[in-house]
Amino acid sequence: MNLSGGNSKPPATISAKYPACFRETLPPFHSPFLAANAENMNSQYIPVSAQSVQQTDSAHFTGAGHYERLPLMPGNGEVAVAHVHFPPGVFTDWHSHAQGQYLIVTEGTGRFQEWGEPQQTIRKGDVVWIPPHAKHWHGAGEYTAMSHIALSPVKENAVQWFEKAMPEAEKNPAAIEPVTTEKLTAPQLAILPVAIAVAQGNQACVKTAIENALQTGLTVNEIKESITHQFAYIGAPKMLNGINTLKALIEARQQQGIDDETGKTATDLGAVDYYQSGTEKLAALSRRPTQSPVFAFAPSADYAIKAQLFGYQFSRDNLSDLQREIAALGSLVAQGEGVNAQLKSHLAILRNLGLKTAHFAQLLDEIERTHSKTYRNNVSRLLDEINL
Repeated sequence: MNLSGGNSKPPATISAKYPACFRETLPPFHSPFLAANAENMNSQYIPVSAQSVQQTDSAHFTGAGHYERLPLMPGNGEVAVAHVHFPPGVFTDWHSHAQGQYLIVTEGTGRFQEWGEPQQTIRKGDVVWIPPHAKHWHGAGEYTAMSHIALSPVKENAVQWFEKAMPEAEKNPAAIEPVTTEKLTAPQLAILPVAIAVAQGNQACVKTAIENALQTGLTVNEIKESITHQFAYIGAPKMLNGINTLKALIEARQQQGIDDETGKTATDLGAVDYYQSGTEKLAALSRRPTQSPVFAFAPSADYAIKAQLFGYQFSRDNLSDLQREIAALGSLVAQGEGVNAQLKSHLAILRNLGLKTAHFAQLLDEIERTHSKTYRNNVSRLLDEINL
């Protein structure tokens, strides 16, 4: 993408989180508030409740977005400022600005593309300088929301609209990720003993299980995410104890000169409807109706499970569906027969993800090898009940 501009670099705050390949080509950012006549102006505080919300023009946007037009920035050439919000799947048509435009991403993850260049992912904190007359489009991701502040010179900055944009398809976070391999890998299996140890609460065992997981190639973020995923099954105290043990272990290994791979950071989806996406994810995983008498009796439980667990946590793309369900399996296995109803449901989900008899045999062997035959026998009986 050609983001050429002036020779001077912008202030560091403008490009601090901007993709490295773009930082040297951003033009200087001149704040009109630094103009001599600005010292005689009064400050304005504009609470959200007082900002006028306007709908985007359906003639030039795919989907319905909205924006708040903020006061002009006077000085040596007025600058128009708008805070624009794109729900998932909303984006502009191809267009250009005669005098260019700045976009400062304030929330979520979206898309930007200049004509003739690859489509780019833009995230919170990123800044895009669009040169004069550069044909481009921008907006939300297919399944992620995005908001940005647009800074545009007012004088002689006509907008020219072109054809509809055709973004590249993106992965639906509610879609399941089926298992296609004949065997589970060592890193996948290593999540199981970590989850069981965290659920049992013995931090010495947690430490050993994490060390073994790191040796298999699991990243720090994968282990962190798998332990955090256990929150819904074992509660905050044991989950936090596991996270603290992981943190202390990684810090100790760093002092010993051991550089463990950090791993992927989860994509920021922005202001998405996690209850809706979680309901869709639960339906895809369980292949069952998502309404139940217990959810009708306790709506807060319905929201917590669908929005927090299956919505927010499953949407975090630094851990796969299979890895999350193995963490759930370990969490429930460690609690014994008292949670067999839930354990049976998650064994069915693992089956729906594509696990076969050979995969379950690996899990059973790992349970017995790292913990006990009693745990293995309980899971084995439940597998017989779901007619694997």
